[in-house]
Amino acid sequence: MMNKHVRAKFFLSALIVVSMMTGCSPAPQSATTAPDSKPNSNDTKTTESALNWAKTDDPSLKNEKVTVLAVDNDGTVAKMMNKFTEDTGIKLNVIAVDYNSLYTKVTTAALSNSSDIDLVEMDTIWAGQFLKGNIVEDLTSVVPADTQKQFTQSSLSSVMYNNKLAAVPYFSSTKHFYWNNDLLKKAGINSPPKTWTEFREASKKLTKDGVYASGWSWKQAEGLNCDFVGMVYSFGGEFFDKNGNFVANSPGAVKALQYMTDLVRNDKTIDPASLQWTEDDVKHAFEAGKIAMMSNWEGMYPELNDPAKSKVVNQTDVGLLPGEGNVVSATVTGSEGIALMKASKHKQAALAFLKWMSSEKFQKPNFIDRGQYPVLQSLYNDQDVKKADPTNTIDKVLAQFQYGQNRPNGPGYVEWADILSTEVFSALAGSKTPQAALDDAAQKINEAIKKAQ
Repeated sequence: MMNKHVRAKFFLSALIVVSMMTGCSPAPQSATTAPDSKPNSNDTKTTESALNWAKTDDPSLKNEKVTVLAVDNDGTVAKMMNKFTEDTGIKLNVIAVDYNSLYTKVTTAALSNSSDIDLVEMDTIWAGQFLKGNIVEDLTSVVPADTQKQFTQSSLSSVMYNNKLAAVPYFSSTKHFYWNNDLLKKAGINSPPKTWTEFREASKKLTKDGVYASGWSWKQAEGLNCDFVGMVYSFGGEFFDKNGNFVANSPGAVKALQYMTDLVRNDKTIDPASLQWTEDDVKHAFEAGKIAMMSNWEGMYPELNDPAKSKVVNQTDVGLLPGEGNVVSATVTGSEGIALMKASKHKQAALAFLKWMSSEKFQKPNFIDRGQYPVLQSLYNDQDVKKADPTNTIDKVLAQFQYGQNRPNGPGYVEWADILSTEVFSALAGSKTPQAALDDAAQKINEAIKKAQ
């Protein structure tokens, strides 16, 4: 399923308490832990210490009602989630919102200390914000370690901040590598590139006769940050130093941005419209046969093979994004989770929902009926799940999930992500060198972090 990566600027500065920031592996992790969680004064029934994963079938919970705030544009999410009541007897109220309203509604509830909402859908970039802002429960010691090991790497890492669990995985998502086999063969290329060096050489052969080797969502927006993150980790870069401080200009990051800039400005193998494109624009260009390769989210099929929408029917395939050097592959994660609000008065019943939602009872039909990729690794071997994938790409999609990397999801990312995309774009547009752009990004972002402390 396509992910939404249009970010708005919000007003959470009153909630942000920025301390040492840490990110996902391979960036070093700080030993600093989040502030001790204190039970909300309005919560007289349960506390964090009373949450028990093993007691979510307590008959007394059937008397409770749980409210979840989730993105649902067509009613299918609520229909799927309401099966929870059929299975458990616990009443469920789904408040449907569009993605761009989700963050504001969560933070508004937190600022007002409202207990009306028990559970919220959480994008990966909000994990640090929600934990440090004391908005959601830390579930690290609540969800058993054996259960956490069952999740895909992409889905689990997306709900972690500073080695703490901010939510329970909801669905798995990363960007993937798509290519047009026919165009590669015509260019004398027998197999898709496995490294970015190979990608660059192949791109020179592919760019001809009005077709560009690749197209990207490099408009000055969050989609650009997504691709930049994957590139940084591909080139051995990181976003945090050994002390856990944010660094935008690590050597690997500079290499990554130099590579991206070279493709655009020197090689000219990327469709120049990429600097105005979103992921949907890239998909449409790929469907039209105007580009030979692209990076995009899962869910491109079956549309790529639909004659009514695509000119590349049965010509394409999907696999691992290239790596470089010792890095096999790296990609950005777009997975999300469901988090338990601190102010909830129905925490144990809400935990029962989280356990059900992350189980086969929800995850399996959510893929078969809605196309959202499961968080449970075991389901990728399930025959019913495989039958629901007529393109036979599910194993290839799962393989990429194991190389997912987070955007730097520390507190404040929502607010300073614009700085990062602006500076990266300035290098692609030729107004700054990659080194200068990332030096400026590092300075501006660290200043923003200090002001928020």
